[in-house]
Amino acid sequence: MAAGYRGTFVISVEQTETDGIVAAPPAAIAIGSVWCWRGEALRVDGPARVLALAGAAGEAEVRRRAARVVARLIGPAALTRRLHPEEAEPPAGGAGFAVTDGLALYRLMPLDPAGRLLAVMGALPPGGVDLAVVAARPGRPVPDAAIPGGIICFTPGTRIATPEGLRAVENIRPGDRITTRDNGPQEVLWTGARRMSGARLNALPAFRPVRIGAGALGARTHGRGAPEADLIVSPDHRILLVGAAARALFGEEEVLVAARDLIDGQQVRAEAGLREVTYIHLLTARHEVICANGRPAETFHPAAADPEALDPADGAALHALFDGLAADPFRYGDFARRSLSAPEAAILRHRAA
Repeated sequence: MAAGYRGTFVISVEQTETDGIVAAPPAAIAIGSVWCWRGEALRVDGPARVLALAGAAGEAEVRRRAARVVARLIGPAALTRRLHPEEAEPPAGGAGFAVTDGLALYRLMPLDPAGRLLAVMGALPPGGVDLAVVAARPGRPVPDAAIPGGIICFTPGTRIATPEGLRAVENIRPGDRITTRDNGPQEVLWTGARRMSGARLNALPAFRPVRIGAGALGARTHGRGAPEADLIVSPDHRILLVGAAARALFGEEEVLVAARDLIDGQQVRAEAGLREVTYIHLLTARHEVICANGRPAETFHPAAADPEALDPADGAALHALFDGLAADPFRYGDFARRSLSAPEAAILRHRAA
């Protein structure tokens, strides 16, 4: 269907991408997000060769016809709103958003409570093109379960120790070797990357990266020299803590703690106001501790990551490496160290202070 053609169309949320997240729920879309769709739209007000009827009576008939088609698609009880092509803003009291390519405005709204289908009234936005969200009414909050979590990644510019010296994480490829704390040089089997826009980071603060200052946490996080620079990682990325406090509390000299659980508002803090961030994953044959900006941090473990947070192509490549990994991510193997829960991390921080 040609972009700009006027009518009433339905797009599956599976055809959409918001700030790099495929099939993000409409309620997660915020002003400033980057949105696009791909594939074919289903016209529900008549065949493609038939123009929409003119006049109020014609528009009413178009809406009735569209409603009947949509009701057959998703069930009449799930059809939560009427189709009004004359609306200039997202519908009051419900979820909806508007996007632009800089030339025209396009309005969309979810047709069912789960947000599986989006209605496009009027002109169809161009497919395969990044569009800016300029109006949004999120309606009901997105349940926590619908928001991808478990993002375990480094950020560009992080220097990773390798047998050949320090390398920027974004330049490491499968087949390259990195230096591990326990097992010496190990081959990188898989890398992945996910871009997140500033708008999405603003709308979902839980995704904001965490900056760990070079002087933060003292010898507890390294024990082998001083960190070289600030380390910026995803909030769920775990850092190695070392010392007597960990041994006394948990019977382990070394434990892993999520960066978000180390935030103190001073030397360790969430990064706000970023225009965008790219999260980069590194996976080896087993879960390892590696040196990042002079600080020990974990490699990627599939069982600790939400698969929905991965780029689809990266996820497919990852699952192709290990039989049954998609169904059971623990088939990858054990964790390199014990991982502390948020309450355990708080106790450790208090004990070590």
